[in-house]
Amino acid sequence: MKKIGWNFPSNDNGCVNGVSEAGIETFRGDVFKSLAKEICQNSLDARLDDDKPVRIEFYLSNIDIEDIPDFERLQEVFVLSKNYWENNKKANNFYENALKIIKSKKIRLLRISDFNTTGITGAREEKSSNWIDLVKSSGVSNKTGTAGGSYGIGKNAPFASSELRVVYYSTFDKDNIRAYQGVAKLASFEEEKLSKDTIWDSFSKKKKKVMTQGMGFYGVIENNLPVFEDFSLDNFKRTEIGTDLYILGFIKDDDWENEMIKSVLSSYLLSIYNGDLEIKIENVLISKMNLENLVQEYADDLTKGYYQVLCSPNTVHKEKEFAGLGNITLDILIGKDLNKRKVLMARGNGMKIFDKNRISSTMQFAGICVLKDKKVDEYFRSMETPQHDKWEADRHSNKKEAEKIIKELNKFIKDEIKDLGRNTILDEMDAVGASEYLPDDVVNVNTKEQHKKESLLNKTSSISSLKKVNVVSSSKEGTQFIDESNLDDGNVNTNGEINDDGNLPARKKHNKTSKNKNFNVCEYFGIPSSEGDSLLKNPIKIEPLSFRLFLYDKDNKQYKLSFIPKMSSRHSYIQIYLMGEQDRLSTLVRMAYDSKKNKLLCKEDKIYVGDLIANQKYTIIYSIDSDELCSMEVSIHGYNK
Repeated sequence: MKKIGWNFPSNDNGCVNGVSEAGIETFRGDVFKSLAKEICQNSLDARLDDDKPVRIEFYLSNIDIEDIPDFERLQEVFVLSKNYWENNKKANNFYENALKIIKSKKIRLLRISDFNTTGITGAREEKSSNWIDLVKSSGVSNKTGTAGGSYGIGKNAPFASSELRVVYYSTFDKDNIRAYQGVAKLASFEEEKLSKDTIWDSFSKKKKKVMTQGMGFYGVIENNLPVFEDFSLDNFKRTEIGTDLYILGFIKDDDWENEMIKSVLSSYLLSIYNGDLEIKIENVLISKMNLENLVQEYADDLTKGYYQVLCSPNTVHKEKEFAGLGNITLDILIGKDLNKRKVLMARGNGMKIFDKNRISSTMQFAGICVLKDKKVDEYFRSMETPQHDKWEADRHSNKKEAEKIIKELNKFIKDEIKDLGRNTILDEMDAVGASEYLPDDVVNVNTKEQHKKESLLNKTSSISSLKKVNVVSSSKEGTQFIDESNLDDGNVNTNGEINDDGNLPARKKHNKTSKNKNFNVCEYFGIPSSEGDSLLKNPIKIEPLSFRLFLYDKDNKQYKLSFIPKMSSRHSYIQIYLMGEQDRLSTLVRMAYDSKKNKLLCKEDKIYVGDLIANQKYTIIYSIDSDELCSMEVSIHGYNK
């Protein structure tokens, strides 16, 4: 009978491997995201029946140490490894932690099982099979076409989630072959082995020190072969074709379920929505049927935005034959709450590669782009990084052509989104207290106050009295730049021209230093009294009962704003902001006029509208200094009457 157990082959005086195995370190940055992405990708690639979804289950259990086959040998290996690497801080830390786990009575075990897959085929082959590539090879992948993996290092993701770096593979494949084998990816270490007689090819009784490769296998020790039997570490009984992975010493994280669910929703939202993938994490089933509820409960705002793209009747669908490579699709949704402004870039099987940004800093939208056909999917796959999270033209056999293709795809996405945005209503909302949108014509709503405008142009005095200020400088229009720190009691006369609204404008200067010539400016006005004096006051924000903002003239890029102020105010102005990805951005108002075509004064991002009457509707037409469609925020300011 062939001996079964753990075997760590000699390196034959070759390379000594350390604990920082590059393939494993690649996935340690975001363990749950990497594990979810690689496992689901492999299962989708091995899909058996295209008319049924691939199903994957994640179950965590705590098993007795005695239930691990040949656990004494595994404990011995960790001791030998720790002793050999005792002067290496990183290796010593790893082995100290590993020894605590492997010598405890209970060990965390994560089982990952898939269904409606082919299983891992080729377990009886000696080379170039799926079993050899997954279990025994390093940096090898035979996947082609739309199959996901292209570097052969994704197999390391499960090891990155094991504090022991030990994983068992078990399969019941489509050819009815059952097989299992354990793999440990540790550092090289020294151990004593019986020496082999090179003449008679037999073992002597003498022992000698041998340096191992660090990578060990549990199975038939001779030739490190798999065992062709059913296998389980948690009493799971497989009756259906598929594969089971057992991750021994699964990382301890009480929030692992939530993190895995979030990662699955982020990376495979499209696959789940299309009914190609179902995942069960402990007792939580993620499927097309309950996707909406899970997105609302677990997903981040970006994923929620993509889900809106999939479900909204307002989503615009585009399909294009791209660069002679086959069809790609682009789905776009414009909406005021879609402030992430990104496009999900997906493989043909629905797996997300990355979130494309830098499309527009002002429009609010979300999109999904799918490399639909096999040829275009394969072309871009050749440019994916090992983590499958971006494209790099350098990885393609023809770098210049690849750069051109990526640029062409980016241009297509950007042009389609901006073109759609130019034909879409920008923003339409009700403020507190309003139940319906306003008509576009001027309407007077119940008001007890009549609009009275008093001009002070015929005031005999051109001298106004302000609260005592330090006049820093003055403009040609008579605007006074003041230092707020000197706003104390007392009066001082300052010369200036009273404007059309009958007041002497003043501005407050902030944060001026010798190194910083740019500073913030806040508007103030001297409000005329009956004696012709002007006292400096702060503006207040005027809340609208309702307002409406939309694209009015596409060709001239003019916008129309209609609003009803909640209260009356004097010397009022409207401030326009562009909505950036993280914050509001300043803009420049080019021109503005009211519903009677009267031209309004514009300065920087403000439109001066004079006095406002509560409950009366006002309409403003304006344009800003931008050649593209913009998402904007409007605020109204004025002074108490």
